[in-house]
Amino acid sequence: MRRLTVITLAILITLGTMLSSTHVLAAAKDELQNIKEKREQIDKKLTGAESQIAEIMSEIDELNNEINHINEDIADNQASINKTEENIANTIDEIGNLQEEIKQLEADIEKRYEILDGRISSYQKSGGAISYLEVLFGAQSFSDFISRITMVNKVTESDAELISDLESDIKTVEEKKSLSLGKLDELNKMKLEQEELLAQIQEQKEQINKDRASLETKQNNLFTLINDLKAKDSSLASVEMEVKQQIADEEAKSRELELKANKSVDTENNEGDLKHPEGKTITVRSTAYTANCTGCTGITYTGINLKENPDAKVIAVDPSVIPLGSVVHVEGYGYAIAGDIGSAINGNKIDVFVPSRAEALQWGVRRVKVTIQ
Repeated sequence: MRRLTVITLAILITLGTMLSSTHVLAAAKDELQNIKEKREQIDKKLTGAESQIAEIMSEIDELNNEINHINEDIADNQASINKTEENIANTIDEIGNLQEEIKQLEADIEKRYEILDGRISSYQKSGGAISYLEVLFGAQSFSDFISRITMVNKVTESDAELISDLESDIKTVEEKKSLSLGKLDELNKMKLEQEELLAQIQEQKEQINKDRASLETKQNNLFTLINDLKAKDSSLASVEMEVKQQIADEEAKSRELELKANKSVDTENNEGDLKHPEGKTITVRSTAYTANCTGCTGITYTGINLKENPDAKVIAVDPSVIPLGSVVHVEGYGYAIAGDIGSAINGNKIDVFVPSRAEALQWGVRRVKVTIQ
């Protein structure tokens, strides 16, 4: 009776420890789920940032193409600009020549003014036109009279020609002055057009460079964001591995406690006669399981990694019936290692490992013969 009390107390302690372990395991799984959600959010942000970078790089390429086109336009317009410079230089020379011609004409006009002014002064001193009569009536003979008439006509014709040339030169001076002003206006217009063209091209280049600089800044900020997100994800990945290991440890601990509890119950109920010696064939109830269930680590109680070895032949057993680590032959399954345990695997029951859920469903629940080697 005392032995039963001790066993019962051991069972209660084991069950209390199992409950504590279950609480720790549940907390660890909650933390793992939280970490996974955070990593999913980071992954979405990374995808968005990388998508934005791709768009920005495309925009930068477009701006670079625009700059190349503008540079081509500048190259094409350079010939026009050079021609404009040449026209400006020629126009300046033309204006200079016109100014020289105007100076020469004005000098000639001044000389003619002086000649006419001298003659007018002479006329005024001698009484003006009367002096011509005096010249004519002062002839000594008829032939002398004819000669004097001819001379007077030549003088008057010379004055008329001088006045005509004077008027023509004055008109030419005005025309050349007007032409000079027109050339000057043309010169200013060409210069203005050239400056406007250069200013427009420069403004376009400056705006594109500003846009490109802005995009490059945004791109650099996104690269920084991506690096930060990757660092956070790396940190969370490390924590996730630690939590997974904690879960695996707690699951192993839970299985061990469960095994101890089952053994205690078996002892208390005097059911130790379930263990079968090596070489004995027994009939058991068989189900199937996979390593891809939610929260499963894929590592068996004996340390076999089922996710890395999806074709491994492993069965979960009740160690009090089939010893852990023993080689068995399972009807319809083949030779396998008794390498795992489970909370629902009690007595004459086994769980065979299969790679996929479809195969587990296909296996179903069946009774099979197991031969312990």
